[in-house]
Amino acid sequence: MKKQIIMLFCFFVLTHIVGAQEVEWGVKGGMNVSTLGKSELGRVARIGYHLGGTAEFITTPFFSLQAELMYSLQGAALDNSRQVYLNYHYLNIPFFMKAYFYEDAAFEIGAQYGLLLRAVDKNEYYTQDRSDEVSKSDFSLVFGLAYKLNEKFNFGLRYNLGITNTAKQDIIYEQRSTNRVLQISFGYIF
Repeated sequence: MKKQIIMLFCFFVLTHIVGAQEVEWGVKGGMNVSTLGKSELGRVARIGYHLGGTAEFITTPFFSLQAELMYSLQGAALDNSRQVYLNYHYLNIPFFMKAYFYEDAAFEIGAQYGLLLRAVDKNEYYTQDRSDEVSKSDFSLVFGLAYKLNEKFNFGLRYNLGITNTAKQDIIYEQRSTNRVLQISFGYIF
Protein backbone atom coordinates (compact mmCIF):
# COMPACT_ATOMS: atom_id res chain seq x y z
CA MET A 1 0.00 0.00 0.00
CA LYS A 2 2.84 2.40 0.88
CA LYS A 3 4.52 1.76 -2.48
CA GLN A 4 1.29 2.53 -4.30
CA ILE A 5 0.87 5.82 -2.45
CA ILE A 6 4.48 6.80 -3.15
CA MET A 7 4.12 5.89 -6.83
CA LEU A 8 0.88 7.87 -7.08
CA PHE A 9 2.56 10.88 -5.45
CA CYS A 10 5.55 10.59 -7.84
CA PHE A 11 3.18 10.37 -10.82
CA PHE A 12 1.34 13.49 -9.61
CA VAL A 13 4.60 15.39 -9.17
CA LEU A 14 6.03 14.36 -12.55
CA THR A 15 2.86 15.24 -14.45
CA HIS A 16 2.85 18.70 -12.88
CA ILE A 17 6.54 19.23 -13.60
CA VAL A 18 6.15 18.13 -17.21
CA GLY A 19 3.06 20.34 -17.53
CA ALA A 20 4.77 23.34 -16.01
CA GLN A 21 4.10 26.54 -17.92
CA GLU A 22 7.26 28.16 -16.65
CA VAL A 23 10.36 27.28 -14.61
CA GLU A 24 12.04 29.89 -12.43
CA TRP A 25 15.64 29.21 -11.40
CA GLY A 26 17.26 31.03 -8.53
CA VAL A 27 19.59 31.14 -5.57
CA LYS A 28 18.74 31.76 -1.95
CA GLY A 29 20.36 31.99 1.44
CA GLY A 30 19.69 33.11 4.93
CA MET A 31 19.69 32.44 8.63
CA ASN A 32 18.81 29.26 10.54
CA VAL A 33 17.68 29.14 14.15
CA SER A 34 17.98 25.46 15.04
CA THR A 35 17.84 23.03 17.92
CA LEU A 36 17.71 19.28 18.46
CA GLY A 37 14.58 17.94 20.10
CA LYS A 38 12.60 19.26 23.01
CA SER A 39 13.68 22.22 25.12
CA GLU A 40 13.46 20.04 28.27
CA LEU A 41 16.68 18.33 27.15
CA GLY A 42 18.66 21.46 28.04
CA ARG A 43 19.58 22.31 24.47
CA VAL A 44 19.48 25.93 23.40
CA ALA A 45 18.79 27.23 19.90
CA ARG A 46 21.85 28.14 17.85
CA ILE A 47 22.24 30.42 14.86
CA GLY A 48 23.41 28.95 11.56
CA TYR A 49 22.90 29.60 7.87
CA HIS A 50 21.78 28.02 4.60
CA LEU A 51 22.73 28.64 0.98
CA GLY A 52 21.80 26.99 -2.31
CA GLY A 53 19.79 26.86 -5.51
CA THR A 54 16.08 26.62 -6.31
CA ALA A 55 13.83 25.59 -9.17
CA GLU A 56 10.12 26.49 -9.13
CA PHE A 57 7.88 24.68 -11.62
CA ILE A 58 4.84 26.93 -12.12
CA THR A 59 1.86 24.87 -13.26
CA THR A 60 -0.98 27.37 -12.74
CA PRO A 61 -1.14 30.98 -11.51
CA PHE A 62 -2.10 29.62 -8.07
CA PHE A 63 0.01 26.46 -7.76
CA SER A 64 3.63 25.43 -8.22
CA LEU A 65 6.15 22.81 -7.16
CA GLN A 66 9.58 23.80 -5.89
CA ALA A 67 12.77 21.79 -5.41
CA GLU A 68 15.95 23.07 -3.78
CA LEU A 69 19.50 21.96 -3.11
CA MET A 70 20.79 23.61 0.09
CA TYR A 71 23.86 23.52 2.29
CA SER A 72 22.65 24.07 5.86
CA LEU A 73 24.44 24.52 9.19
CA GLN A 74 22.13 23.21 11.92
CA GLY A 75 22.46 21.73 15.39
CA ALA A 76 22.12 23.08 18.92
CA ALA A 77 23.97 24.88 21.66
CA LEU A 78 24.57 22.72 24.73
CA ASP A 79 25.90 25.50 26.94
CA ASN A 80 25.82 29.10 25.76
CA SER A 81 27.94 30.38 28.63
CA ARG A 82 30.88 28.15 27.62
CA GLN A 83 29.95 28.21 23.92
CA VAL A 84 29.54 24.45 23.48
CA TYR A 85 27.86 23.63 20.15
CA LEU A 86 26.76 20.61 18.17
CA ASN A 87 27.31 21.66 14.55
CA TYR A 88 25.49 19.51 11.99
CA HIS A 89 26.44 20.23 8.37
CA TYR A 90 23.75 19.00 5.93
CA LEU A 91 23.11 18.89 2.22
CA ASN A 92 19.31 19.33 2.23
CA ILE A 93 16.93 18.59 -0.64
CA PRO A 94 13.51 20.06 0.14
CA PHE A 95 10.62 19.41 -2.22
CA PHE A 96 7.31 21.13 -1.62
CA MET A 97 4.11 22.49 -3.08
CA LYS A 98 3.35 26.20 -3.12
CA ALA A 99 -0.21 27.51 -3.08
CA TYR A 100 -0.50 31.22 -3.88
CA PHE A 101 -3.28 32.74 -1.79
CA TYR A 102 -2.80 36.49 -2.27
CA GLU A 103 -1.01 38.08 -5.24
CA ASP A 104 2.61 36.94 -4.75
CA ALA A 105 2.23 35.34 -1.29
CA ALA A 106 2.24 31.55 -0.97
CA PHE A 107 1.93 28.76 1.56
CA GLU A 108 4.59 26.04 1.33
CA ILE A 109 4.17 22.42 2.44
CA GLY A 110 6.29 19.40 1.69
CA ALA A 111 9.18 17.20 2.77
CA GLN A 112 12.94 17.42 2.97
CA TYR A 113 15.73 14.87 2.80
CA GLY A 114 18.99 15.80 4.50
CA LEU A 115 22.34 14.10 3.96
CA LEU A 116 24.73 14.61 6.87
CA LEU A 117 28.09 15.91 5.64
CA ARG A 118 29.72 16.30 9.05
CA ALA A 119 28.80 16.50 12.74
CA VAL A 120 31.13 18.35 15.12
CA ASP A 121 31.06 18.93 18.89
CA LYS A 122 32.83 22.27 19.33
CA ASN A 123 33.78 24.77 22.00
CA GLU A 124 36.54 27.35 22.41
CA TYR A 125 39.13 24.71 23.45
CA TYR A 126 38.50 21.73 21.16
CA THR A 127 36.68 20.37 18.14
CA GLN A 128 35.60 16.72 18.08
CA ASP A 129 34.17 14.89 15.07
CA ARG A 130 30.90 13.14 16.02
CA SER A 131 29.86 12.08 12.49
CA ASP A 132 29.89 8.38 13.42
CA GLU A 133 27.38 9.02 16.24
CA VAL A 134 24.84 10.83 14.05
CA SER A 135 22.46 9.32 11.49
CA LYS A 136 23.56 10.01 7.91
CA SER A 137 19.98 10.59 6.69
CA ASP A 138 17.44 13.06 8.00
CA PHE A 139 13.81 13.45 6.96
CA SER A 140 11.76 16.54 7.81
CA LEU A 141 8.34 18.01 7.15
CA VAL A 142 8.46 21.52 5.69
CA PHE A 143 5.96 24.34 6.36
CA GLY A 144 6.36 27.94 5.33
CA LEU A 145 5.34 31.21 3.77
CA ALA A 146 6.94 32.83 0.74
CA TYR A 147 6.53 36.22 -0.83
CA LYS A 148 7.82 37.55 -4.16
CA LEU A 149 8.92 41.13 -3.57
CA ASN A 150 9.19 41.71 -7.34
CA GLU A 151 10.21 39.76 -10.46
CA LYS A 152 13.75 39.14 -9.16
CA PHE A 153 13.67 39.04 -5.36
CA ASN A 154 11.76 36.93 -2.86
CA PHE A 155 11.56 36.37 0.87
CA GLY A 156 10.70 33.23 2.84
CA LEU A 157 9.98 32.02 6.34
CA ARG A 158 10.06 28.24 6.80
CA TYR A 159 9.97 25.67 9.60
CA ASN A 160 11.57 22.25 9.17
CA LEU A 161 10.21 19.69 11.65
CA GLY A 162 12.53 16.69 11.82
CA ILE A 163 10.95 13.25 12.04
CA THR A 164 14.19 11.21 12.05
CA ASN A 165 16.13 10.59 15.23
CA THR A 166 19.54 12.08 14.42
CA ALA A 167 21.34 10.23 17.23
CA LYS A 168 22.28 6.65 16.47
CA GLN A 169 21.14 4.55 19.46
CA ASP A 170 20.15 7.70 21.41
CA ILE A 171 23.78 8.44 22.36
CA ILE A 172 23.36 12.14 23.06
CA TYR A 173 21.43 12.60 26.33
CA GLU A 174 19.81 9.18 25.77
CA GLN A 175 16.87 11.05 24.26
CA ARG A 176 15.32 11.36 20.82
CA SER A 177 17.08 14.15 18.90
CA THR A 178 15.23 15.59 15.92
CA ASN A 179 16.19 18.64 13.89
CA ARG A 180 13.95 21.67 14.34
CA VAL A 181 14.92 24.58 12.17
CA LEU A 182 13.36 27.98 11.59
CA GLN A 183 14.72 29.53 8.38
CA ILE A 184 14.55 33.11 7.18
CA SER A 185 15.78 33.49 3.60
CA PHE A 186 16.15 35.91 0.74
CA GLY A 187 16.34 34.75 -2.85
CA TYR A 188 17.19 35.98 -6.31
CA ILE A 189 15.38 34.66 -9.43
CA PHE A 190 17.35 34.54 -12.70
